[in-house]
Amino acid sequence: MSSDIAIHLDGISKRFAVYSSPAARLISLLFRQQHKAEFFEAVKPLNLIVRKGEFLGIIGENGSGKSTLLQIIAGILSPSSGRMHVEGRVGALLELGAGFNPEFTGRENARLNAAILGLTDSEFEQKLPEIMAFADIGEFFDKPVKTYSSGMYVRLAFAVQACVEPDILIVDEALAVGDIFFRLKCYERLERLRKNGCTVILVTHSMEDVIHYCDHALLLHHGEVLYQGDVMEAVSHYYALGNLKTGETPATDEKFQETLSLEEGAVEWPRISFIDLSSKDQVTDGSVACRSIALTDASGKPQRIFKQGDTVHIYAEFEALRDLETVVAGVVIRSEKGVILHGKHSGQDDLPVPRFVKAGTRLRCRHDIELSIHTGEYLVDVTIGGYARQVYEARNRMTMAELESAAYRHCVVSAAATLGVIPAASHGFAVQPFYGLANLSSRSHITQLTAR
Repeated sequence: MSSDIAIHLDGISKRFAVYSSPAARLISLLFRQQHKAEFFEAVKPLNLIVRKGEFLGIIGENGSGKSTLLQIIAGILSPSSGRMHVEGRVGALLELGAGFNPEFTGRENARLNAAILGLTDSEFEQKLPEIMAFADIGEFFDKPVKTYSSGMYVRLAFAVQACVEPDILIVDEALAVGDIFFRLKCYERLERLRKNGCTVILVTHSMEDVIHYCDHALLLHHGEVLYQGDVMEAVSHYYALGNLKTGETPATDEKFQETLSLEEGAVEWPRISFIDLSSKDQVTDGSVACRSIALTDASGKPQRIFKQGDTVHIYAEFEALRDLETVVAGVVIRSEKGVILHGKHSGQDDLPVPRFVKAGTRLRCRHDIELSIHTGEYLVDVTIGGYARQVYEARNRMTMAELESAAYRHCVVSAAATLGVIPAASHGFAVQPFYGLANLSSRSHITQLTAR
């Protein structure tokens, strides 16, 4: 075994017996030959090598086997097959409050956890001031942990694990409950631990954290390794997996290949498969229905994963079910938490809009958006709306509130599609060319004054 290897898994797997009822479990325990259980394979045979000082991210959807794998590495679960070698002392934050006695005070639990990690009483006393300062929970340090909030739990747990400096530190979503300032402090400590040779394994649903902190990534799906290696590739595969799960399976319909013209211009229409809308909810006033949606890159290729700065082309075709006047096409890009990053309709761009649309007419819309936004996964809403003709003619003399109150929302397809945005590069400032949600057009200047 190489001296620089911290974790070596060879064909490791884990399966659990599944019983139809508690009685079936009891029968199986008493009469093993008379009742056979079914088995659920939580982790399928996999190989993994993590070197000392590496920062490994493990990603995947809920139920993919991430936590089970971590419990195997931490020694909490025994593998069903394979061989495993873990070098050094392992610290683990696997579950909020795990390893804490709710009746004990924070100080008593910290002492107990430190002892489990192999520290003597004298070593713990030396580390105690650092643990208390890092946890920063004040007088609650000497109160029972059953009185703690979830944030206090994770503060104390992380403080103990990080301050005793294990050889391997495993963090399973524990930092998600902390506030942003504590999370930043935690990642600064993780970076310091790594520089001191500690191996860090991070399980998280925050792809931003994986991109910025991890050297390598492992993508699991239903207990199986889908990808192992470069972080950017792993995140791309993760987003692609999420898009497949949402039911965005391409549906080809030849009737969408024909060339149709709007009243005042034509929209170039791609010759590609479109998203299946059968599972999408449409909110409509009965006058318009959405018939097809597609996302492509600048070359016209169907795409769901984009790099920061890329342009996405969003296509949507609607059918007028009644006569309409002054129709506008809109699009909204939302974060997974519902925060609107961008929303606009064709009237706001002062583009030509159809002044009259007969029932049965197809309306083809294309939105071209430069994705100068934060990395992450986003939802796309498409809509058809409109105004009474006299309102639209007077739009430049009306307030925004008046225009909004007079607008018609004929059809809205929420979460019509999803798209993932990843950094344009793997190193340097190109990974994070700006902070916040969007890359606003801005300039910064600095002037050096010569000292007299």
